[in-house]
Order: sequence, then structure tokens, then C-alpha cells
Amino acid sequence: MASTFPHVTITVASKEDGTDASGELNTLSLGYGFHQAWIYSAMFSAGVFFGTDAPFTMLFDGAYPYSFIVLITSMIFFGIALLALGFTNQMFLRFYVSKRALGLSALLTCLGTYASFFVPIGGPLGTFILLFAGLAAGIGSSLMVVLWGTAFARYEFSTIILNTAVSVAIGIGLYMVLTHLVPPFCSGIITGIFPIAEVFILWRLTPIPYYRRREIPIFHPLTVKPAQFLVRLLIPTAIFGFALGVLRTVASNIVLPAADLTMLLVMGAAACLGMFIIIATIFISKNEGHWDLLFRALLPFIALGAIALPFLGSPGSLLACLALIAGYMCFEALMWIFFADLAQEFRLSPIFVFGTGRGTLALASLFGTVFAMTPVGDIHHMGAGIDYGSAALLVLFALIVGYALSPRQREVKAIVVAPIEGVNVDQGTEKLKKHIAALDERDAAATAAKEPAPVTEEPEQTPQDAEEGRRAKGRFHSQCEAIADRYLLSRRETEVMFLLAKGHNAAFIQDQLCISKSTAKTHINHIYRKLDIHTQQELLSMVEAAKREAYDQENNPQRR
Repeated sequence: MASTFPHVTITVASKEDGTDASGELNTLSLGYGFHQAWIYSAMFSAGVFFGTDAPFTMLFDGAYPYSFIVLITSMIFFGIALLALGFTNQMFLRFYVSKRALGLSALLTCLGTYASFFVPIGGPLGTFILLFAGLAAGIGSSLMVVLWGTAFARYEFSTIILNTAVSVAIGIGLYMVLTHLVPPFCSGIITGIFPIAEVFILWRLTPIPYYRRREIPIFHPLTVKPAQFLVRLLIPTAIFGFALGVLRTVASNIVLPAADLTMLLVMGAAACLGMFIIIATIFISKNEGHWDLLFRALLPFIALGAIALPFLGSPGSLLACLALIAGYMCFEALMWIFFADLAQEFRLSPIFVFGTGRGTLALASLFGTVFAMTPVGDIHHMGAGIDYGSAALLVLFALIVGYALSPRQREVKAIVVAPIEGVNVDQGTEKLKKHIAALDERDAAATAAKEPAPVTEEPEQTPQDAEEGRRAKGRFHSQCEAIADRYLLSRRETEVMFLLAKGHNAAFIQDQLCISKSTAKTHINHIYRKLDIHTQQELLSMVEAAKREAYDQENNPQRR
């Protein structure tokens, strides 16, 4: 008997039309929580978790703590690998979303993690191991990030918020347990196991490669005006990245490793507070808001965390630590939700969005990390003597400028190029369509050769009938895609619309997509509003009109 992972659906608001804003808490939160714990442990606290932080000489005069070199090296490779994934996107899509990529990412991440044990030996061999550790961990974790981003981007806004908030809290909780309750060497061993745990969860979330399941939002993403989109996305992301790097470094390298029991309890309370703040935004949004509202709701709490920096060494440091950790949690979750919602709402490729966005965020946060760990005149004592007053002012300035430059929904909508009448499809997607068709023909031939034809009372289907049925199914999907592209339906809305267009009701959709009835009704209402219709019959008429339109184009090429 196959086992299933439990999930919880939380209804957070009720609206006048009887629909609810619901979020589904599922294994996304646990799996991405493991990845967060791995980042804190393997990248930001390598010296603590692997039992030593001996001086290490590499390329520069003088000795540096080897954990600092591991962090910088892995972050550089991580950011570059993410950018490469984002920009190659559809070119290697078949591999990026396959289980081979999932296994490779876990293998590289584990190898990179355990290679850190041998970095302190120093010399040319230590330098080689250090570069290998950074390269393996960077490439492996970048693949894992885009796989998690793809998984998150398939859910609605409330579910993204809920699972992100819980995952960040899980990551911080696991990190504190490993820091305070597990011996250093053992904590390093456990850290290397986290990627394997992620694989098991992602494997269940992706039972069949996406390209074989015809996940329409993955293969037929809307295109964008590249220069405009990257400028509007990457510039504010880089500014936010610097601020995030400062807060994350102070939180993970200075505050969280504190061994005092009282401090540990305060950190747990801060994690719970941050999670509550993030989830509370669902009540505000009522499933209607997006990153615009989320930035307005969370930036004040992030600013409080920045303001708390100068007070970390004062008598009121416990309260300052509480504000810092809660603000950092909100910031970390905000950036993840931003990219997931951007991909989900505008049907953009999550590999492109998370690759370019998180890659830029990682490289920019590197500057914040260096600023927080290497104060001028004290470069050999990482984190010592940092001017927290200046750090707080820089973070606040970055938050203000980043928010002012961040793209609004209407601006992204103007940059997105929705294909009209199915004509504007990028070249990579066309190649993938041909490959899928070839796989279908191969599988059909293999099935016919291995399995005898079933005995049935119905008339035998001729090859012509089978071919016509396949074409009809393809035409139906194309018609629905054209409508979804034209009206910028989200991923989940597209799935619901496919079922609606086939004549199914809300109860069937609820069972088919494993969502609550109120969530199904919410999606249906959103679809009707975006399409400016009021009934399922009007949707069927719209699909039929798209069918006639496609037929006219096929038979009257001059009308294109």
C-alpha cells in the first residue's frame, strides 16, 4: 500500500462571496526547511560544524579563517551556477526538471559538504579541496534551489506564504539544535544528510519528470522583454541582496551560535514570531494580494531588525536579538515568496525567475556578508569590531531604495509578452514539443509491442482514429493555452480552467487537484473575473471560439 505525506489546509479568511483564502501546509515546508538548515550549517558555519576554524592561506598574503574562505567560494559558485541555470532555462529544460538532475544535485551537495572536512589541511591540496567543495556545493545547491522554486511556483499565493514561513522557521530551528545540542563533528555529518532528505521529498513531489507530464506552465511559459525584465528585476534584487547578506551574517554567525540557554529560548521565540508575522499576511491579503502587499506588510518588521543591530551589545540585547531574528526571517521568506509568486502569477518559467533572481541575490548578498564579517582594520577576526550603527543605516537605506525600484504588478504585466493566437512561442519550447511528440510515439510503439491488445466488445480503434483523437486532444490543450496566455492566468488557475473547460464542476476539481472546495471556488471566481465571464457555459463558448479561430488560421493562412 502506497504511503502518502500528510498535509494541512488552513482557512485564514472568509469573503463576502462565500469563498475562502486557504493555504495548504504540506511537505514543501519540511523539504525546503532542510535546505535552509543546510545553508546555515554548511555555508555560514562550516568552521563550527566541522570542529575547527584554523587559519588558512590561499592566494592572498596572510591567513584567513578557513570557514570564511569556504563561505565566499561556495557563494560565488552558487550565484554563478544559478545565473547559468536561469539564462539557459529552456535550452536544457529536459534535464533541469528530470530526476537525474535531482539525484545529481544531492550528490554534489553532499560531496561539497563533506569535502569541507579536509580543507584545513592547507597547502595546494587543501586549496584544491576548497575549490572542489565550493564548486560541488554551489552547483548542487543551485540545482536544488530551482527544483524547490519550481515546486513552490505551482501553488497559489497563500500556500506559498504558509510553506515558506514554516520552512524558514524549521531551518533556523534545526540549525539551533545542531549548534547547541550536537557535537561539532556529528553536526557536520548530519548537515551532509540534509540534501538526501530533500531528495526524498522532492522525489515524491515529482513522481514523473515534468516534461513527461506536460505541465503546461513549465513548457509553455510566457516570454518577457528580456532587457526590461532583467533591469526591473535584478537591480532591486541586488540592492535587497546586500541588506539580506548583512542581516543573515550577523544572525547566523554572531547571534544564533550564542550558547546561553536564555538566548536560545529567545531565538526560538523570535522564530515563532517571525513565522506568525509572515502567516498573518495571509489574513490581510485574503488570497488577493501579491508581493506588492507583502512588501508593505513585512518591510517594517525587517526595518526593526536592522534598527536593532546597534543594540546587540547593550543591556537590552535580548530584545534586540528577538527583533533581529524575526526581521531576518521575514526578509528571507519575503524574497523567496517574491520569486515564487512572480513565476506563478505571470506564468513565467520558475527556472528562469529563480535562476536569475536568486543568483543575483546570492552574489549581491556576498558583498553584505563581506561587509559584516571583515570590518576595516580587523580582517583577521571575522565579525569582530563591526560598526553596527553604520550597518543599520546601510541596511535601512538599501530597504528603502530596493522597495522604490522593485517592480509593481502592472509593470511586470506590461513587460510580459503574452502569445496572441498561439503564434509567439519561443524556439526552445518548440523543440521541446517535438521531443515530447517523439517520446509519445516511442512509448506507444513500445507498449503495443509488449502488451497484447485487450479483449473488448467495442469496435477496434483504427490508427486513423487514434491519430485523430490525439490531434483533437492536442487542439483542445492549445485552445486552452491560448486563452490562459492571453489573459495571464496563473499556473493553478490554468489547471482549474482545463478541468472547467472539460465540463467538470467544483467538487470534481477539488478531488482532482487535492484542494479544498472553497479554494476551488476561489480559483473559479478568479478565472471568471480575469476572463470577464460569469458562467461555465461562457467559458465553454470561449474555448469553442478559440477552436474556430484556430481552424480558420489552419485553413486560411492569409488571415494570420
